[in-house]
Amino acid sequence: MAYPLVIILITSFKSNEEVVQNPTGLPDTWTLDNYATTWVDGNFAQLFGNSLLLTLSSMTLATFAASLASYAVVTRFSRVSSIIYLLIATGIFLPLQLAVIPQFKVVRDLGLIDSYLGVIAVYAATSIPFGVFLIAAFMRQMPQEIVEAGVLDGAGYFRMYWSVYLPLSRPAIATFWVLQGVQIWNDYLVPLLFLSDPSKRTLTTGILVFKQQYLADWGNIMAGVVIMSIPVVALFMFAQRYFINGLYAGAVK
Repeated sequence: MAYPLVIILITSFKSNEEVVQNPTGLPDTWTLDNYATTWVDGNFAQLFGNSLLLTLSSMTLATFAASLASYAVVTRFSRVSSIIYLLIATGIFLPLQLAVIPQFKVVRDLGLIDSYLGVIAVYAATSIPFGVFLIAAFMRQMPQEIVEAGVLDGAGYFRMYWSVYLPLSRPAIATFWVLQGVQIWNDYLVPLLFLSDPSKRTLTTGILVFKQQYLADWGNIMAGVVIMSIPVVALFMFAQRYFINGLYAGAVK
């Protein structure tokens, strides 16, 4: 599994001629020119900003929507809430590619084609089912002592959500961000279909255009892949403690 990653990193320090002559070996001359060329000529600063905007906005919207829905499902014990939960959770089994055509029609009818808002809405909507499935499972294991303490302190319905359930669900939310946020960051299909303005391209679509424009300059392409991977690695390193805890139940503090 590590071998392709090592090849990507090594290739990013090679010239294109050396990549062709020695695709898997160490470079004779280590150079950072590929990173400079990719960042400047490939306009990666703007592409990076676009990807960051879409990922953060989509995940923030999806987190609040999914956590609110999870809170309602967990605190309202009824047959209706169980049915709603199952209907939302079934969205996990719907592939994004299968829903692209109806999503495109809806976004087009709303006049949001070639708009960041349209892409954010698509990402958020497709992320909510998994978010509800994950966060609701964590909220169900919330210690009743903490919930009862909040009730005794006079916390209302939404105050319980904001001050008790949401803060204590940080491990599940961090897990949601790592798994779903990385998927959005690496997604290629949605930006390609919904964004036609070159200034609104993301890193995934920008790398493809870079490849076509420079006739598969693999050194620059691999440098772009390394740049694109840095935020994902940083996110996992920052959230790994919560990510691991999100797979288990919380404890009474």
